[in-house]
Amino acid sequence: MPDFSEALMTGKKVEQMFLNRLKMKYKNSMIIEGSFKPFDIYSADNHTRYEIKCDMKSKYTNNFLIEVQHYGKSSALMTTEAEFWVFYDSINWIVVRPEKIKDLILSKGYKQIKTIGNGDTHAKLCYLVKKQDIQNIASQIEPCSEFEIIKSNDSESL
Repeated sequence: MPDFSEALMTGKKVEQMFLNRLKMKYKNSMIIEGSFKPFDIYSADNHTRYEIKCDMKSKYTNNFLIEVQHYGKSSALMTTEAEFWVFYDSINWIVVRPEKIKDLILSKGYKQIKTIGNGDTHAKLCYLVKKQDIQNIASQIEPCSEFEIIKSNDSESL
């Protein structure tokens, strides 16, 4: 399992890969630099915000880790301002609206879990959501090209 800095570096590469893909259609798209929690990428062409989620471990667990609280405060799914969450597992790009993820969690009765991520000092509240369930509500699923695949040893969700 990679340390936090390695996982962060992988996450930055994945954001750049998605940006490169997005710019083929929306030239005025950019990564929001620094510690900005509401979303990762903004496209001025269509005024759309994207949150990128890298979860290589999901290839083995068949679950995506969906964070909702960290350091005792709402986070991630509960605070996102993105219109779309984009999951990357080195196999596919899976695009889904966050409100559909919330509805899925409620309708399927997923239970919260508490976990401490690699490099974290405090537990976070999350849901382990089946990949297939996320794929079923996705607005788009595209296979990664050979140039978009990052090799990783059980990277955690970022």
